[in-house]
Amino acid sequence: MSLKRNIAGISALGIIGALSLTAVSSLNNNDNTANAAAKFGDINSDGYIDAVDASIILKYYSYASTCEGTPTALEEFMKKNTDTTEPSTTDKKISLKTGGETFTILSWSDTDIPNLISSWRGIYEGDIIKYFNSPTDYDITAPSGAKINFINVNSAGSYASEYYDEIFNQGDDVDVYFVEPYWALNYMDNDKLSAPLSDIGITEDDMSEWYPYTKKLAKNSNGVLKSVPYNIAPGAFVYRSDLAEEYLGVKTSEEMQAAIGDWDKFSGSAKTIAEKSEGKVALADSLGGMWEAFSCGRFDFTASGNISDLSNDVKYFADMAKGLWNVGGVARNAQWTDEWQQAGQKSLCMGYFVPSWAFFYNDSFVCEATSKQPGNWSICVGPQAYCWGGNDIIVNPSTDNGDDVRSFILSSAFNSENMKRLAYFDNMPNNMSANAQLAKDNLWHDTKMIDILNAENYYAIFDQSARKIDMKSYSSYDETIKSDIIEAIKDSYIDIGQSWDDTMKAIQDEINKIKP
Repeated sequence: MSLKRNIAGISALGIIGALSLTAVSSLNNNDNTANAAAKFGDINSDGYIDAVDASIILKYYSYASTCEGTPTALEEFMKKNTDTTEPSTTDKKISLKTGGETFTILSWSDTDIPNLISSWRGIYEGDIIKYFNSPTDYDITAPSGAKINFINVNSAGSYASEYYDEIFNQGDDVDVYFVEPYWALNYMDNDKLSAPLSDIGITEDDMSEWYPYTKKLAKNSNGVLKSVPYNIAPGAFVYRSDLAEEYLGVKTSEEMQAAIGDWDKFSGSAKTIAEKSEGKVALADSLGGMWEAFSCGRFDFTASGNISDLSNDVKYFADMAKGLWNVGGVARNAQWTDEWQQAGQKSLCMGYFVPSWAFFYNDSFVCEATSKQPGNWSICVGPQAYCWGGNDIIVNPSTDNGDDVRSFILSSAFNSENMKRLAYFDNMPNNMSANAQLAKDNLWHDTKMIDILNAENYYAIFDQSARKIDMKSYSSYDETIKSDIIEAIKDSYIDIGQSWDDTMKAIQDEINKIKP
């Protein structure tokens, strides 16, 4: 049986299963490749059997079938070939202009840029910060020799787009720029402001280490890869472990996950807690938190005639939310208010839907909400894996430094060691192997979260969540429509008590205003 024909005929995700069912001798008689076949499944020992393992097997057997002499053992091959995950630089054509004198990075904040440049150019981060903040008698340069320039509009979220538009309209020099997923499509769908990643020699074949859902986020409305989600934000559920034991009888995060592992179970547990506590303790922090998780990637707001399809899932959530609201299963607080944080501090609610970034710095909302009971909080994935934020890189097609653009993106979003380093600067990189190793080592913890979660391995939970996120749909309308839906559910269906048909009409009217 031809090894090359086997590899060509089996899909990447199917190779691991095929190896597990195929006799070693039928693949190759060499001892080293036989050992590789015997080691089917979790090839890289990161605790998961996934596309990364399949990619390693593909690369190894491609090497073993073409090398001269005895192939290197799989373990040695992995040591030499998986230190980084950068795509090969050979035969990669860059179709964008090169030779510019200045390499300009545009961002809405300065949170990540010094770190990314530090990893890219091997320069101490403090020197980079000093370089950008005060005049110096030297230049920090890109590999081409172009001077590195940084424009920070210092604006929160989507408000940055107004500054971006002004910069683009003026024709100022911009080579790459940073966006958040929920407003990235406004630029990704504009061919004058975003270049396909293929223009710098990067294709989906190079993204084996990316979490599956991020490949959806990287594509524009026409399915063209236009952005690089280097920094991700999966969500989870943090909860009071002592109250969970008191009201639900669960003693571990695994038992808690089993108790709230889908929305029916979550709703049932919330009602149990409300009943046993006589309405004094809510399982969920807010309707907004529940909706943040429930709505993630679930709806296709841009499909023709989608409103009838939309109604089933929206009604399921609305009925669940109304039922929990009426019995005290969800706290009646709006997100980002003092009352919202104080509910956790005062033991009025025992759980929060939280993104990974809320765990990486000491003054985050989750720290404020949970810090009054150190050691009595725990974490699990919750009823649904979801994402809440992130950061992407987009290539300006007008760049005159295409070679530096490729080099910067490979360093920032494909180099495993650099991405591990990014994790120590309040980020979760889009690299499954890097995060699995960080979770396995269990060394990185925010100082307050060590006490709050009693040193529980929350990084592993966020890694699990990111792998399970199902991004069915993604559009530039999502955030606005999701906000309108939850407002209508809260105001019309719950507070006023309107019929579901009337509530659905109100939702549809709002959607039609946004997308007629």
